Amino acid sequence: MTEEIHAILNKIDESFDEKDLQKYDLVFEMEDKIFGYSIRDVEKNKFIALGYFRNHLAEVVSAFPWLGGKFHSSTGIIGNSRFTLIPEALYQENETEHYFGFLHEREAGEAVFSDRIEHLGMYTVYSVPAHCRRELEKVFPNVALCHISGVLIRMIWMMVKNKTGRKVFLNLREGQFDLLVFDGNQLKYCNAFHFNTPEDIAYYVIFVFEQLNLNPEEINLALLGNVEKFSPVFDLLFRYVRNIEFLGRNERFNYSYMFNDIPGHYYYTLLNPSS
Repeated sequence: MTEEIHAILNKIDESFDEKDLQKYDLVFEMEDKIFGYSIRDVEKNKFIALGYFRNHLAEVVSAFPWLGGKFHSSTGIIGNSRFTLIPEALYQENETEHYFGFLHEREAGEAVFSDRIEHLGMYTVYSVPAHCRRELEKVFPNVALCHISGVLIRMIWMMVKNKTGRKVFLNLREGQFDLLVFDGNQLKYCNAFHFNTPEDIAYYVIFVFEQLNLNPEEINLALLGNVEKFSPVFDLLFRYVRNIEFLGRNERFNYSYMFNDIPGHYYYTLLNPSS
């Protein structure tokens, strides 16, 4: 029995040729029962497809078999909150699972991986749940994996590397959000939180501002991900943080006309490959 596909968004430019996948780079992001993807035409440096589903990876690939084909490159982003950051000076590869165990209890079948974060001298150590491992091994056995924390840190560092001052970044996802604080080009804080209501998000943001002695009247909060202006989340945050902005689309890339009705800060991690 074929699983029902719950598409939040699925846009594909008519120029896309599923018979010639070597022309394209694929980036996909997977969480528990969430799968998103983007496709970029390598020669034109142009994003031509974007999809986001409330489904497992295997269910979406069953509906769109070409997603499991051989692209020019494929990168998978793990979007869970089970990660930790380790300074490069302290990192030893054979201790990866030990580092993870400092903060998280290992679950059955869970695998632990690590990625080096260039420029900032650190590693992100993260896990892939057993059901995600099985799906990846079946559909993308040789895919290059990374964690969403590393993706966010790298792309934000590129924005702030020549700037000064402190700034907070909030990336809103389905039932989770990421919160990062940079002081100039130095990462000062990075964590992910689960939430059920807009009040949960406001609570954690205020808590981090207080813990880091950030003045909400002065510090800028940049929003990215799936959050709209004048939404309940935005309205609550604006009660406490006076300077809120939305990140714009990355001008390093070109975009199909079908992106015109998608806010520039939406699906940011899918549209900012680190390469």
